[in-house]
Amino acid sequence: MRTRMAVFALLCLALTSTGCMQRAEGMPADKAFALSASALSGSDSYGVAGEIAVYDPNGAIAGKSRYEGEVTGHGKINVKWSDSSPLVRTQAAGTQKGQPAFPPLQLLNEVKHGKATVKYADRSNEDRVVKLLVTLDENTATKRIAEGLRAEIRGLRTDVTGKSLSAKQRKQAEDVLSKADRTLDEALSTLRVRTVCLWTADRSTWFPRQMREETVLSYRWNGKPYREKRVSETNFLRGGSNGTMGGRR
Repeated sequence: MRTRMAVFALLCLALTSTGCMQRAEGMPADKAFALSASALSGSDSYGVAGEIAVYDPNGAIAGKSRYEGEVTGHGKINVKWSDSSPLVRTQAAGTQKGQPAFPPLQLLNEVKHGKATVKYADRSNEDRVVKLLVTLDENTATKRIAEGLRAEIRGLRTDVTGKSLSAKQRKQAEDVLSKADRTLDEALSTLRVRTVCLWTADRSTWFPRQMREETVLSYRWNGKPYREKRVSETNFLRGGSNGTMGGRR
């Protein structure tokens, strides 16, 4: 399947006749996304650069981080962050097999397993790009954020375990972490998450240019309702990272 989609994308690039472009225009959104995903996964390497921001219930930025890096070997990720904010890197990115997950690849996996819907963001797309709106299933989006928050608590517990503490200090730390676990579990039982991504791809090659994600969290903390938001933007760079934070603009 991947080979057939990759060949189709190459044919569209090679043939400048309007016939191929017309067929792309009438293509279902999920098929268009599949072609773009295939163009990305079929690349030996590509660069990524972007930014993630987490907003608190008051609308103020609670954490912000820029990143750049490279994906090689059809999925091996090497990303460097401009800071080490755990709030952004765990709550925002979620986890995958115990490690921070990279949002674009995470999104591709969810769509592949039928956990998202895809539609055209704008039927009057620019001539050179295709814009797709990807909405994650609510349960999937909620689980994604919950796993990131639980990973943050696990990270704190690991830090405590690795420190040289007296028996009294260790008990105090464990009491605090246990209380944090209980409070988090209560909050997560009320958590609802909506994640929508704008995926922009090159119309001729199907290689993605950018993914912009907006995630809104609604939950109750100690009985009070709260609402938070996360916004991330990832620019895809063909042939590897250009070595500068922020990537393509």
